[in-house]
Parts: sequence; C-alpha cells; structure tokens
Amino acid sequence: MKVLRVFFVGLVFGWLMRWVIDKIFLEDNLRMLVNENDVLRQRLQTLETPKAGQDRPVQRPAPASLPVEEVEPVAVMGSGPVPPHRDDLKMIKGVGPQIEKRLNTAGVYTFDQMSRLTTEQMQAILGVSRRNVQNTDNLIKQAKKFAKDGPKG
Repeated sequence: MKVLRVFFVGLVFGWLMRWVIDKIFLEDNLRMLVNENDVLRQRLQTLETPKAGQDRPVQRPAPASLPVEEVEPVAVMGSGPVPPHRDDLKMIKGVGPQIEKRLNTAGVYTFDQMSRLTTEQMQAILGVSRRNVQNTDNLIKQAKKFAKDGPKG
C-alpha cells in the first residue's frame, strides 16, 4: 500500500512540475512574440511612411535590346532525288524510328549523306533539345564510321 501512495504522490508531483515549467515557458514565449510583433509593427510603419522626394515615380531607362543573330534557314535536303540504296540509319546507336523518319523527311537516307551534315544542320533536322545537342556530334561520328567501313565494319 505504501508503494501505491509513493507512486501517486510521484505522479501528482510530476504533473505539478510539468505544469509549472510549461507555464513559465509559455509566458516567456508569449512575451517574446509580443515584443517581436511590436518591433515588426514599428518597422512596417517606417516602411509605409513616405520619405521626402519619394512621392514622385522613378523613371528608369528602357532596357537595351540584345542583339539578335540572324540564322540562315537550312536548305531542304529532301528536294533532291531519293538514292536507290537506302541505309538502315537505325543501326547508329541513338537513332530510332522517330529520328530516322526525321532524317528521311530531310532527305538523308544513307550513312554518307548523314556523315556530310554539319552539327547545325543535324540539330535543325532533329530539333533542339538538351539530349539532341549532346548526341548530335556522336551521331555524325558514327555515320562517318559506317560510311567509311560499312555497317558491319
């Protein structure tokens, strides 16, 4: 029975201590928030009050336009005759059915034709995206290799 009394006295004492500590910290936090609120209110008032000479609007010069580089359109490569022999451009790593279709639409049907393209022409055919810009040179290198050695070489 004595153990039970000690347990309940300890429990009540623990609750009492927790309540006292919480009350102290809550009051302290409330005081800090009130002080911070007053400081912010004063700062807001100083920002809202117009200072002398700030009533008129500020006139800023118009931003200078950046020079625009003229780009020549890529000649349509599909206007020439279709060669009798077409290479399977999908053998090049990174060229799938979609890219092969774009190349064929632009008139590129063989590894030799693809190897003679410049990076800018290839980007114009494939469209500009981060992936295409990075792989364009690699595609042209592979096409040169296939044009020189053949697809199995």
